[in-house]
Amino acid sequence: MKSLFYRLIIFLDTASEADTNYNIAWYMAHNFSKVAKMGISQLAKECYVSPATISRFCRALGYENYAHLKQECSSFASDSKKFNNLINVPLNVMKDKPQACTEYYSQQVCHAVANLTHYLDWNVIDKVLELIHDSDSVAFFGTQFSHSAALHFQTDLLMLEKFTMAYMETERQIECARSLDRNSVAIIMTVNGFYLKSNTKVLQYLKKAHCKVVLITNNPGIDIGIDVDYTIILGDSKQRKTGKHTLLTTVELMSLRYYSLYYPDVQENIV
Repeated sequence: MKSLFYRLIIFLDTASEADTNYNIAWYMAHNFSKVAKMGISQLAKECYVSPATISRFCRALGYENYAHLKQECSSFASDSKKFNNLINVPLNVMKDKPQACTEYYSQQVCHAVANLTHYLDWNVIDKVLELIHDSDSVAFFGTQFSHSAALHFQTDLLMLEKFTMAYMETERQIECARSLDRNSVAIIMTVNGFYLKSNTKVLQYLKKAHCKVVLITNNPGIDIGIDVDYTIILGDSKQRKTGKHTLLTTVELMSLRYYSLYYPDVQENIV
């Protein structure tokens, strides 16, 4: 369900308010439980658009059709709104003892980050960085926090004079995947492996492109349905709720490693 919230937020944050689709996204963001019970014609009427426009909007969000989107909406009920507990902390501890909760969660994060030294294979990472350096077409793919980490990495690389792509919207990611070829590099960031469920079209185009594929994940057993050339493991599946921290740490280490290997006169530029 969170992926739908994420996609709507991206759309509302980036689209013009004059865009017809903006009004659809705004209505959905305020009426999830209603949309779950609406037919496509009823939603179109509420948004003053045609059913065909609703269908196009669903595809713009990365869904096959309205039924696919509606199915995700149905998992949300207005009378039982639940915030997904994204960290391994009992809710009652946070409610009654936030200071103890802080210590409890901080220890989990520290443990996960400290264990990175046992998981990161720098021989593999160096080969990935070489691919990034040598390829004229490098694209990152991810959603939610993974995309934020990709954007962070993309910014660091640009500061080191390496341009890469990391599109936010699902449609742009699909278009990007479609444009890649054998000389391109696709880097998929997915902490827990959820990218496979929500972005099948991107993966289909990457498979057709025959490009080099790099997978960065906290889920060692994941099968994304296409051949992967290099996999960077961040931890094990038991640490999935602290994976966002190991991903960000790994990205920052990779940026520094790229700097040390490929930036001209690196020793003269260290400050």
